[in-house]
Amino acid sequence: MTRDKYIHQLHDVKDHAIAMGIKAEELVNDAILALENQDTEMAENVIGRDREIDELYLDLEERVIRVIATQAPVAVDLRLLLTALKNATDVERVGDFAKDIAEIAIELKDHIYFTKLIMIPKMAEIAMKMLKEAMEAFDKEDVELAKGVYLQDDIVDEIFSRLFRTMTSYVMENPSNIGQALRLMLVARHLERIADHAVNIANRTIYFKEGRIEYI
Repeated sequence: MTRDKYIHQLHDVKDHAIAMGIKAEELVNDAILALENQDTEMAENVIGRDREIDELYLDLEERVIRVIATQAPVAVDLRLLLTALKNATDVERVGDFAKDIAEIAIELKDHIYFTKLIMIPKMAEIAMKMLKEAMEAFDKEDVELAKGVYLQDDIVDEIFSRLFRTMTSYVMENPSNIGQALRLMLVARHLERIADHAVNIANRTIYFKEGRIEYI
């Protein structure tokens, strides 16, 4: 195999991981819209599209295995392949969370929300910004952008804490709200975990560029 073809394979793996990130971002955004608008058709669409991310992951995994088996990459090239594969694992989980949120949207389709959904869309907005910037940092190998992702995680955690307190208050005032409150808190928990996966991706970019073990 020529050097040019080998380099193309490396770029191809990276591009596949980034494509997964874009699809996952779209799924989460659509799942949140489905929840806000109680749109079951959109929610079902999200559930169906999650398979696309699963298929992309399996394809990327095969590509990584093929390059490692045929080219025996070392040093930076091997680190790139493993980083892309680990990032894809995080992105695949984001897709799963989007599917779960869509399923909750379907469960709540006939409910009258006891409060306007404000904090959940805000959490989603920040988490998606983190994911987008984490994948961009990976694409451009931009350490400073990656570090910026890490710093945003505290904002998501703070909103989650506020939402938890708010939901608890609503349930104490009216115990009949507990079913809806628990589902909305689960959505918020999923968004918090999505932000954590974005941090994982950002940290790997820092490790990839700087080799600092604390960022694995």
